[in-house]
Order: sequence, then C-alpha cells, then structure tokens
Amino acid sequence: MILGISLDENNVYVNVLGENEVISLPFSLGRDLANNNWFIGEEARNEDIDNVDIVIDKLFYIMGTDGMARIGETPYDARELTRIFFSNLLTKFEDIEYVTVVIRQSNIKYLEKIKYALQSFFKDDNKYNVTTYSEAFVSYIKSKELSYYSNLVSLFDFTEKALTYYELVRYVDDNNLEYWKVNTQEHLALPLDLLSGDAGKKVCDKILYDFAKKCIKEEPYNHIILSGLGFQDSSYYREFMTFVCSIANVETDQFFFAKSAALLSNDILNNNFDKNVLLITDARTTASIRLIANVNQVKTKIELIRPGEEWFNLNDNNYDVIVEDDREIKIEILKVIERVIKEVPIAIPDNMDLRDDKTNLFELGFEFIEQNIVNITLTDKGFGEFYESNRRMTPRQVYI
Repeated sequence: MILGISLDENNVYVNVLGENEVISLPFSLGRDLANNNWFIGEEARNEDIDNVDIVIDKLFYIMGTDGMARIGETPYDARELTRIFFSNLLTKFEDIEYVTVVIRQSNIKYLEKIKYALQSFFKDDNKYNVTTYSEAFVSYIKSKELSYYSNLVSLFDFTEKALTYYELVRYVDDNNLEYWKVNTQEHLALPLDLLSGDAGKKVCDKILYDFAKKCIKEEPYNHIILSGLGFQDSSYYREFMTFVCSIANVETDQFFFAKSAALLSNDILNNNFDKNVLLITDARTTASIRLIANVNQVKTKIELIRPGEEWFNLNDNNYDVIVEDDREIKIEILKVIERVIKEVPIAIPDNMDLRDDKTNLFELGFEFIEQNIVNITLTDKGFGEFYESNRRMTPRQVYI
C-alpha cells in the first residue's frame, strides 16, 4: 500500500495510490485520562463531548512550537504528541510500502516533528518521506504527458488559513539541463466563514479575482488547478472563474495534495525521476555551495552542496577541511538559475590557534534554517591527544 498524506491547519487527508477516495479527519488528538488511551480525529472530538478526555484541537499549531503541552497533569513535548497522532493514524493501514507526508509550510519545526514521528513508527528510513506541497505539485504534473505542461501550469489552493498560488516554470540551460522551478505567492488569511452570507461571497470572489490577476503572467498557460475546501461551492467565485477560464483549462480537486503526495510516494519508491531535470522548490536548495581549496597547489572549487538537494535532509552533513596558514575558509555560493556568484569568507576565530608545521583540521558544518538561510560553523578537530578538539565557533548565518 502506497500512501499520500497532506496536512493543513485543521485537517489531515489520506489517499491510497490508485484510489480516488480521500480519507479526511480533523487534526486533533485526545487522551482518556482513566486508562491513558489516545484518540485522533473525530474519535477525539466525540470522546471530548462526554468529557472523558482532554482534546488538543490545534495540534498543527503545537507542532510549530518547541514548548510543552499538558494533557491532564502529564506534560508532553510537541514531538511526542506528533508521534502519537501519526502512530494512531498509520496503524489503520496495513502493509504500507511507502508514505509521503506533505505540508504547506517549509518550516523546519514542522518538518522535523513529522519526520521524527514517521521515523519512530517505521524504524526504516526507506519507507517514508516528509516534504512540502510544492514537491507533490511537481509529481502530479510529471505524471502527465508532455503536452500537459508544455506551457505554464499553475494552482490556487484555498483553505481556512491561506490562499496560495503555485506555478511551475521550466528552464533549459546551455548544457540542455532542464530546471523545474516552483514559484509561490501567498495571500493573507481568507477565512471560509466569509462564504456564510451574500456580502461575504462577493468580497471573497473579488479577493480571488484580484489575487489571480496579480499572480498570472501574460504568458500561455496550459492548465490551472483549484484545490482546497474553499472551492467546494462554485456559486460564489464566478468573476474569478470567468477570468481563469479565459486563461487556461481549469480543473478542481479539493483533495489535490493528498492524491499528489501518493504519486510522489510512488515516484520515490520506484525512483521515477529524470536525471536531466533539476527540481527547485521550497523543499530544495536553490544554490551550489562550493569550498575554494588548494589541491596539489592548484586552486580548486569543491562542491559540498548541490542545487536541488532537499535542504531539510542536509543538516547532518559535515566536511573536514585542512587549513594551513590562512585565517579564513572561502566558500562560494552559485545561484544556478540567476547565475549569480558570491564569495563568503568564513573567518577562523582567534581562539582556534593555527599550529605551525602541523595539520590544522577543522569540521565545516551546514545547518539549514530555511530554504535560503543556512548556519555555517567551524569546529576545531584538534590534533590527537595533544591538542584540544571541539572548540566551536558561533554559527554564522548566511543568506543564499
């Protein structure tokens, strides 16, 4: 069984690859204080009606913090609550070959907690993936024939807390390497309760229309996709719909991202990726990070981080660097689409003494905070038992 799961602020959606049905449940968690049973989704809400347990309806927001939540008299951290939710959810499915969980926010706090939950459940890193909506968007498009995406393809996602626009742009460089880049724009929150009255529906239609005019370029489009619970009732977005239908073919699928996450699971499981296509989304790096080093007395650029790598999975990568008589290590950052290059010197702090006629070994570490923000650190690895190791510089934050 191959699964795709998408999350938003209020709900979780699950799709089994090849099936049109999508399971929807509230993103809520409850605990029975009497026997320590846990409940998720509607089960949690139903138990709460009987005052048997205490329910956390906003588990999504707890995931975005590093604090503790108290259920009854027992404190839990956000990672543990996330693990409990996903454990209860995944046990409802048998023989899971692979699962991908996608979330709108490319925020390390959310991504890390979901990854921890899946890692705790599966124990095997080859059975799950955690990433963003943009990655699922790409897998949906690449599942189509070339004629589907020969021109621009875009998507409007309208949920309780956000109206987001996604657009796939394709480039080809001088070496015939193709780049698929997902651009996004987000509107301020557009609450669905606007749709409860005629005046609110008119306001909502106008906002959708103005947002579409702002996002859509004067270029040919092949398809525009509408996703999210905000597009359940087509009676209120007539002005918006008239505009987008004049631009391209329009498809509507409220549960687009869960189904696309299942396609992404299948792509990962079967390695269905074109090696001549470089993907750049909010889940991937936009730049090449290179170390400028001397190798056999020749100045060389060594690529440490490649463009298109998933930045969330790069944070365990460290590199050993031998320094001789310079007081800095030079890094080069190349923005691959813009073709912009900048050098970033990383100064060696004064408390890290360089030893004459000895090997000065440092560990160069990268920790991505966001797609285009990385903390760079140096750790002095010392010299055997004769020289102290692990002296570490304060991380330097670099914008890529």
